[in-house]
Amino acid sequence: MVAHASSGPLLVVEDDPDILEALQGYLEMHGHSVRVARNGREALEQLAQPPRPALMVLDMALPVLDGHRVLTTRKASEALAEVPVIILSAGMAAMNPRDRAVYASSYNVAAFLKKPVEPRQLLAVIERLVAKPSGAQAGTPS
Repeated sequence: MVAHASSGPLLVVEDDPDILEALQGYLEMHGHSVRVARNGREALEQLAQPPRPALMVLDMALPVLDGHRVLTTRKASEALAEVPVIILSAGMAAMNPRDRAVYASSYNVAAFLKKPVEPRQLLAVIERLVAKPSGAQAGTPS
């Protein structure tokens, strides 16, 4: 069972501007604070800046540094290694279940989602992993 992460912003790492804009808008519409990175180097810079992200949504096919290099660097830092990761990638989701489990265990990956992702599916996984920000009650029954 994955513990709930801190209440920091979500970090979305995606090099396709249309996907990035759509994900950011959708997550913000559902009450989440979102920071973005367009390549692996920006992702590492964003991870290091306070407040630490509550979760990272990571595309693996990135310019400058690919997603695997981001995960390798993140793993080397005890503080950053605690940030849960959702891999959002066509290729990684196609891995066989055993290899995916080994990779997830090695790099503290909370979930693999295949592109193109259904936004509600991504939101459900995020909300399972992170506490909803206080005051963000969208979709909560009264």
